[in-house]
Amino acid sequence: MVAGSSPRILLVADQMPTEASGLSTLLARSDWRFIISNMHSALEKIGQQELAAALILAPPTYFNGHQKDLVRVLDELVQRQIGAILLAYNDADLETAGRMASSDGLMTVPLHCPPDELIGRLAGLASVRPIIDQLQRENAMLRKFDNGLNSQITQMDEEMRLAARLQVDFLPRKLPEIPGCNFNVLFRPASYVSGDIYDVNRLDEEHIGFFIADAVGHGMPAALLTIFIKRTLQTKEITKGGYRLILPDEALSHLNNELVSQQLSLCQFVTMVYGIINTRTRILQWARAGHPLPMLLKTSGSASEMDVDGALLGVFPNEQFELSKVQLEPGDSVLMYSDGFESAFTDPAGVVNERYRHEFSKIAGAHPQKRFQSMIQELDQQEGSLHQRDDLTALLMSLSDEN
Repeated sequence: MVAGSSPRILLVADQMPTEASGLSTLLARSDWRFIISNMHSALEKIGQQELAAALILAPPTYFNGHQKDLVRVLDELVQRQIGAILLAYNDADLETAGRMASSDGLMTVPLHCPPDELIGRLAGLASVRPIIDQLQRENAMLRKFDNGLNSQITQMDEEMRLAARLQVDFLPRKLPEIPGCNFNVLFRPASYVSGDIYDVNRLDEEHIGFFIADAVGHGMPAALLTIFIKRTLQTKEITKGGYRLILPDEALSHLNNELVSQQLSLCQFVTMVYGIINTRTRILQWARAGHPLPMLLKTSGSASEMDVDGALLGVFPNEQFELSKVQLEPGDSVLMYSDGFESAFTDPAGVVNERYRHEFSKIAGAHPQKRFQSMIQELDQQEGSLHQRDDLTALLMSLSDEN
């Protein structure tokens, strides 16, 4: 309805009964514009006019042989949210009309209703029509906005899924199978993509390089940085006489300088631990850059943290990292993991950041790979495991217990 215009009231009547004493007073109101129609043409009028309300005279025939015509008109009014008053000729029809007009916005009154009451009811219906029109316009705008928002969300969801698949493509498709040395991994992003990354790479016949890195932050920026880490880490240098393996401390120093030179504005800090295992001598050389301490899990059942100093990557240029060596024995394992495990396990005593060490220590002993799978099963039973707080990555390197 146009603001300020006279409300349009549809009067549906096949004839004007003399008993309707209030209608003459009603029709005399100058502030309403009445559109008169019979029942047969009512649907057409409803579709053509912007109505504030409707008044329907329903003689007994419309509750006997022509009830379907009346129902169609009432349904159309309800669908268009147009309030209506149904005038019934007698008490029996009034009861039937009450059941038919059970929807909101439909009233039933007797034909001999006092003029003031009839005018008041109709005025109430007409007065709320502008509010209904405004709500319908706002609802249409919200639907339009919602459709656009859903489209954007769907597009973002698809892009994030593609990014997740791309990140997985940078992870090892299959862990190396090397006699005397086995690897197991757990990789669970907290969202579509992860700020963690790992890799296991056979460097030559005797050496395997493996690492875990964690870009500080979450979401797409951290995920993009993990790809940079994977592509930038140097593990081998080709020389005139062959090649030279780049030791972990040197590899971290080079990666640190590359990160600093990028002058990244977000997610510029990275933690990492990188090791090279000689499968013949069982000597592990490794270096650490601010990452959680890896654990040495002995076949005897003991477990201890492997401590060595190392600053974060991407903070200061020309940072030096300490190279550490450890002689492993047959059956020993080394576990590298990301800091998401510090809150992954629930401690009955309410202590956080400690239980994960206890769970990791259970991997020590015979058959560490089976124990690693048991640790994952225990992780799955934790509260919030389906909605984890942080990315979870664990990489287990196990030596064969055969000499």
